[in-house]
Amino acid sequence: MNTRLAEAMGYVEEKRRELLKSFDGVPGDRLCRRATAESWSVAEILEHLRMVEAGVARLITKRVGQAREAGLGEEKSSASVLPSFVPPRAKLESAVLQAPATANPSPNIDINEAGDGIESSREALRRAAGSATRLAMSEDKHTTPTTCDRDL
Repeated sequence: MNTRLAEAMGYVEEKRRELLKSFDGVPGDRLCRRATAESWSVAEILEHLRMVEAGVARLITKRVGQAREAGLGEEKSSASVLPSFVPPRAKLESAVLQAPATANPSPNIDINEAGDGIESSREALRRAAGSATRLAMSEDKHTTPTTCDRDL
């Protein structure tokens, strides 16, 4: 795996560990409870993340296949990718994000089902990232629209 891809996956894995640790030891029934009618429960957030992560894995797999068919060469850059992952904190904290309908979680999802799902999507992401080994994926750009009340 090239250094940029390894760095990206290391960051994703670190953030995942932080997320899972944030509710370690909290009873399952509490993780399935919404704080307000408009908010998501922890289980619903995990289900949303599963949906997004599975979609990203599918997209990477598709784009890697296209890159190979197009004869994309090996990654030459070793510049850090981390600055592109972290929007300025003030902008992120002031943004109100709205998930697209295709990434809205099932209401009242069970925490065990959500946990199993996010494990499955993470494995799919690892496989997809591994398939991009040595490819100059920094030359392949993909933008995803974000629905929010402010530009990030």
